[in-house]
Amino acid sequence: MPNRTLWVGSGIAGVVAVACYILAIALPWPETQLGTSTSLLVVSAWPILSIVYSYGLYSFVAAERESTANRLSFVFAVAAFATVLAMIIVQLAVGAGVSEVTKGLDPPTGAALRRGLRLIDTGLDVAWDMLIGVALVFSGLAIRRRRGLGPGWALPSMALGVALIALNAATFPWPPGDHGLFDIGPFIGLFVMALAGRLGILGNREGSRT
Repeated sequence: MPNRTLWVGSGIAGVVAVACYILAIALPWPETQLGTSTSLLVVSAWPILSIVYSYGLYSFVAAERESTANRLSFVFAVAAFATVLAMIIVQLAVGAGVSEVTKGLDPPTGAALRRGLRLIDTGLDVAWDMLIGVALVFSGLAIRRRRGLGPGWALPSMALGVALIALNAATFPWPPGDHGLFDIGPFIGLFVMALAGRLGILGNREGSRT
């Protein structure tokens, strides 16, 4: 049954989510409590709004044809965005508090502690990439026969998901972009933003028919 409000709203949420991610990494946040708190809220909006978007996409596909791939895509997306939220908070907490923690340590010990702490969010980053890669593959399988989406959206989704998984496996525990390989993340972000916009448009059209 058409749910115009959910589909349009979740499409907008997906676009805003990616925009929040871009703002979080592009803006130079001041190293103050206000800057840290503001950056936390902005970047946390990315995974939170993305879960809303993921549910809307699941609902849109299920309204025409429910499938195991569609359900699994949503499950893996929720797991992925919950993981990336944890990663974000770990990164910000380490960045904001490591100077206090390492105060009084000699420089080599302090540097070693910083590197060790960064491996925690690096591991979470790989976990997030693996989960969202699987979600993209299942999403592609789910939308390939959905009216208004189809192979033109499904094939890029599956290709991006497989590439993300392969690149992360090849350079683990280091990010592909830091280890001589291609960083596919920005292209996935642009694809998701475009798909979210498409969801909003299609949701508005289908809702207008009722």
